[in-house]
Amino acid sequence: MAALDLFEPLEAHEIALVHELKAAVAPTVAKHPELRVFCNDWCYVRYLRARQWSLPKAARMLSATLQWRVEAAPHAIGWESVQAEAASGKNFVSPFPDLEGRPVVTMRPRNQNTGDERAQVQFLIYCLEHASRLADAQRVGKMTWLIDFVGYSMRNAPSVRTSIEVLHILQNHYPERLGCAVCYSAPSLFSLTWKAVSPFIDPVTKKKVDFAEKTAPGAAAAAAAAAAAEAGRSAAAAAAAAPPGTLAAHFRMEHVESCMGGRYEGQLFDLQRYRARMMAEDAEVARAVAAAAAGLPAPEPSASPEPLGGGGKDGAAAGGALGAASVSISSSMSEMSQISFPARAPSV
Repeated sequence: MAALDLFEPLEAHEIALVHELKAAVAPTVAKHPELRVFCNDWCYVRYLRARQWSLPKAARMLSATLQWRVEAAPHAIGWESVQAEAASGKNFVSPFPDLEGRPVVTMRPRNQNTGDERAQVQFLIYCLEHASRLADAQRVGKMTWLIDFVGYSMRNAPSVRTSIEVLHILQNHYPERLGCAVCYSAPSLFSLTWKAVSPFIDPVTKKKVDFAEKTAPGAAAAAAAAAAAEAGRSAAAAAAAAPPGTLAAHFRMEHVESCMGGRYEGQLFDLQRYRARMMAEDAEVARAVAAAAAGLPAPEPSASPEPLGGGGKDGAAAGGALGAASVSISSSMSEMSQISFPARAPSV
């Protein structure tokens, strides 16, 4: 059997299951170049893990995703069709990773700027695609969501219909992609509902959700005193040293905007730079699919445009932390506040 390109070691029986799952869906994958790009070796691991390493269940789940990808063509969604959704910066990827090295997607429901639910879902799919590719490129496989709930209200919350559709897409077609979801300054409107629905959420997913508030003055002073040593810490050490219930448990505070209690002065999102990066990413996807169609190896990524840093004094260097690669994502955890969850929801 050919060697697998994996992000972490697996047991021998798990590797055997990966090969069996690849063989099970090979006829479908062979017919569509976009599916050959999608199905990297770690893709099979994700679907097996989502179904507790049951080959029949994983094969059914992945087959359904492959059919969905052929019909929905997420690889073909381009920036031009979603730029109206992205313009407000309601969702964007930070140029800095979290303490685990995962790409960080910042979500701000208060910046909701459209009422077209179909377009919102398309934007979600587009952004999930880019976020997933970045996570794979960094060989971490997962992303972190930082949901800034300041200004959250029923006015900017998604509808029940959209929320249900979003949940279906996340659970069924992007399994094992969420590493952590950090809810910052969640109001009672969200917190009370979360307590009511959390018993119905898959326990694995629920453990990935954390709530954080703005760092208190005393904790901020302690964090500032430890900043000099922060760069040399391991992720585990940095998280352990942070006050509980703060963003510092997940992020280096110089990578968090000052409006959220961090030390980054300015804004991380810049629309012009973001547009340039997204269009470049779209072109990369098109080249990869074209190469797969021609039976050629995946092309090497082209040179990245200018870094993604925002308007702050640290903006010029901000893109370096993730190689200036960026993605965006449209969904927010606010969808959970309006959904009737199944008793045994699969993990995401």
